[in-house]
Amino acid sequence: MTAIRQTGKINENTTLIDVNWLRVRGMLGIYLIKSESGKNCLIDAGPATEARQLFRQLDALNAFPPDIIIITHSHFDHTQAIPFYLKKAKKLGKQITIMASKRAIPYLKDQSYNQVYGPFGPFKNIENVIAVSEGDVINLDEISLKIFDVPGHAIDHIAILDEKNKNLFIGDAIGSKTDDNLMLTPIVPPHWNTESYLTTIDKIKQINFDGICLAHFGYIYNEEAKNLLDEALSVFNQWWNLLEKNTNNLDNIDYMLDVIIKEIISKQYGAVNIKDLNPSEIEFIKFHLDWIIGGYKTYKKLK
Repeated sequence: MTAIRQTGKINENTTLIDVNWLRVRGMLGIYLIKSESGKNCLIDAGPATEARQLFRQLDALNAFPPDIIIITHSHFDHTQAIPFYLKKAKKLGKQITIMASKRAIPYLKDQSYNQVYGPFGPFKNIENVIAVSEGDVINLDEISLKIFDVPGHAIDHIAILDEKNKNLFIGDAIGSKTDDNLMLTPIVPPHWNTESYLTTIDKIKQINFDGICLAHFGYIYNEEAKNLLDEALSVFNQWWNLLEKNTNNLDNIDYMLDVIIKEIISKQYGAVNIKDLNPSEIEFIKFHLDWIIGGYKTYKKLK
């Protein structure tokens, strides 16, 4: 696959920074966009647990504090480093402009909904966020960043198109692809919506982009970026059908993990069993599996 999945520049304006979330490489990334004049913008901010090392990485890139942070959606792993950044910037006598979907504002102000993600808290509320809407354009000197609403994974999810470089920063909107083989569906609680997700896939196909920047994880470009949308839809259908077939076993995570590996992961990697996966891949699948099941259950209750 044509992809970049390690910290470094992906074009003259944009740098991928590996968050090393949970001390695992290639699990979560943020993107730094820098204009020719030096004005810069972060796409997402990362979790609180990695805020200090992210600050050091940005400082080493002469990019702290960023002028703007655009949040793709209000989940904790994309937002909770922000209070730390704001505090650090204030000590330097500087400010950071925080932007997010207008739908995200109430969730950022009241982070209690993130409690579904359990041990990753406590979660700090984030206020004084500037709301953006579909079609808005954020100017970063010669770089224009256009906003698209892409709900499904989260009710407040947006994508950001760098119109100069034709990069689409997509957060978790279509799913996670941490290596050339492994792709996970973006079903999570508490706001997963299947109909919105399917509409989002169709909508993204109409956007003129050359590369997709995934939060989980990396920059995928050329023809593979276009094919990624069909792959995401196929993976979603596989997961959904498997969850539907196993409604009586959803609370048995070990059983479900075994089923997932045999019926889905093996088709992505070829013939494998759990012993063929390294511990970080198993852990990644395991805690996503718990969230995926939670998202499925929540959606079903609302229907």
